[in-house]
Formats: sequence, C-alpha cells, structure tokens
Amino acid sequence: MKWYNIDEGHHPRTDEPVFLAKAPTDDLMNECRLGRLVFEDNTGEKGWFVDNNIHVISLNSRKYWSRLIEKPIGIPDSENEQNLKDFLEDSMGILRLFEIKMQKLAACMISSGNGTYYLDYYVSGILNRSLSLIYGFDTLIGTSNFLSAAHLIRPHLDNYLRLSAAWLVNDPHIFAGNVWKGGVIRKMKDRNGKAMSDRHLKEKASEDYPWITDVYEATSGFIHFSEKHIRNATKLSSAEENSLTTFIGKVDNQVSYQSKLEATIGMIEISNCIAKQVYGYIETKRIKG
Repeated sequence: MKWYNIDEGHHPRTDEPVFLAKAPTDDLMNECRLGRLVFEDNTGEKGWFVDNNIHVISLNSRKYWSRLIEKPIGIPDSENEQNLKDFLEDSMGILRLFEIKMQKLAACMISSGNGTYYLDYYVSGILNRSLSLIYGFDTLIGTSNFLSAAHLIRPHLDNYLRLSAAWLVNDPHIFAGNVWKGGVIRKMKDRNGKAMSDRHLKEKASEDYPWITDVYEATSGFIHFSEKHIRNATKLSSAEENSLTTFIGKVDNQVSYQSKLEATIGMIEISNCIAKQVYGYIETKRIKG
C-alpha cells in the first residue's frame, strides 16, 4: 500500500475515504482506522471522522493515510512484453489489496451504528462473494487460464449491481430482509415501480459509471458461448497463406498482456465501486445509528 504523510503536505479530498495509521503498515485490521478528512464549520480546524456520533480525532493522532478507492489505471502505450508483464503484476497486486480492504470495511460496518441489520448481512454476502471472485481471478490469471478468469468479471459486476439495488428501493433493510428470506431481486421493484432486472440495474449503475455498459456487454460474451471463445481457439496463423490454426488446450492461447490488463483493471474498478458504496453505508450508520 502507498502511504501519504500529512506532515509532507499530502491531504486527501474531504469526500475521499482513507485508511489512517500512526505509521505505514500492512495490518489494516489492527493498526488502522477508516474515515475521511473533515473541517470544523466555525474554526476551519481539520480532523478525521472515524466513528459513531460524528466522532472526530485530530490529524496529528494519525499522520499517515492510504486510499480505500484506487486511482484509475490506464493500459501503458507500449509493445514491450516485459514492461506489460511488470505492469500486469503491479495491477494484480493492487487487486489483491482488496482482500484486506473489504475485510476492514466489513469490520467497520458491523461495529458502526447501534447494531446490525439485514442490510449488514446482505453487504457481508456481497463482500464475501467479491473476495472469492477476486481470488479466483488471481489464481486463474496466474495459471495462464485467461478464458476462465475473464468469465469472473461479469459475476463481480453482478456483485456491484445487486449491492446498488439496495439503494434503489424505499427501504434497503426491508429489501435485504426479503432477499435473506429467498426473494428474487429481479422480481422486486425499485421505488419507481420498475422491476430490478439485470438490464435495469445495469442502466441505473451506468448513470454514475458510464463504463459499466461496455463492461456488462463485453463480459456477457464470456458467460455465454460466443465468438470470443471461437477466436480464443482459432487464430490466423499466416496472412500470406490465408491459413488458420486451431488450439485445443486448458491454458492460454496467445492471449495478449493488453487483454489481461483490461480484465484486471475491470476487476479493480468494480471493486472500487463496491468499496465506495459500502463506505457510504458505514458513514450512514455512524451518523444515524
């Protein structure tokens, strides 16, 4: 994780959730608080909002901070395979960080407010499934099985879409309770009376994150058999001879680092969406109970 020191003039935005520590650490669970920068209205004094009842601690009590939400990553404009390989490994390292980040989010969520609610357990299910999918993606990329790894992006996006569904209804807690009892989300209606089908959830999520539409459509092609699977097996082997080569095997067949990077960045961005939504719920519990 990258840590910033306020003594060196580095401050997060006031709307940016961050991990707070007395010194750089990898132990987010035991040595970090989760909060954001706030200003006192009358004096302008800065502090960290970290707990229930708008509990604010001084900046000097936690001088180091690190981002919960990862900054956007772009694919480098390079054809050098070693550079792309190194960039992929760095990106996978960023994705792996979401394991401890989501565990910390869950701990803060459960401890915030005046108790636990159906929505807490609903969110816990989302976070648990997210970590399973991230681990699966990491494992499959590491064992040269891109075709199976890419298959996991769509269910990870599904995590965010169904998480966001709880904020499209009049009462998120009643909604979460109904799902707990076996209710099917696509048969439920949002506050405007529209059935929360996958397509509707995708369209609503795309209002905040326009890229979701493209990711949804592209990754759906990996869920159902499509041209993506055909082209992964059969490729042009010689343009001059106009010949094709078909590969039958369990590992990657000439998958580019660009393709692997696109998939990894997609997983990171979806994880960002989930983390941001969950932190918002934590703040709601801290303020309202």
